[in-house]
Amino acid sequence: MESNFSYWTTHCWIGRRLELVPGQPLIQWVCNDCARAFVDECSTTERYAVHVSIFKFHRLSDEVTSRWISENCPAQRPIEDDADRRSRFIPKAMVDAIPASPVTTANALNAVRSAVFAKNGTLGQNAPPQPGNAGAASSKIRHLPV
Repeated sequence: MESNFSYWTTHCWIGRRLELVPGQPLIQWVCNDCARAFVDECSTTERYAVHVSIFKFHRLSDEVTSRWISENCPAQRPIEDDADRRSRFIPKAMVDAIPASPVTTANALNAVRSAVFAKNGTLGQNAPPQPGNAGAASSKIRHLPV
């Protein structure tokens, strides 16, 4: 929950304790003047900026968090904060991951579509009938009386 105490005290905070996940208490802070919102994670002592929606907190980017913590309260809701509220925190593991190229993704999807399903395996139970094996599939069709 590190923040510059002098900037933090320029806000008019309303706080409430929440436990959205059992055993992981949070403290939600919302400034009554500028509507900036933060969450303190009690278990990790981490503080970060959030956008509050009906059902959850959307963690904002680290850049927004560090900027908001290092600024005095603007005493009103700044228009620029609307863009900040659309930013999202991306965990380091996600940043380091190399996304698959569209070609790689298309090749993987085509391989799955053209795969031959095992007849006695789990996949075979839900597999579509293979060409040339229509008799086996049609024997399972039951006709209902009209």
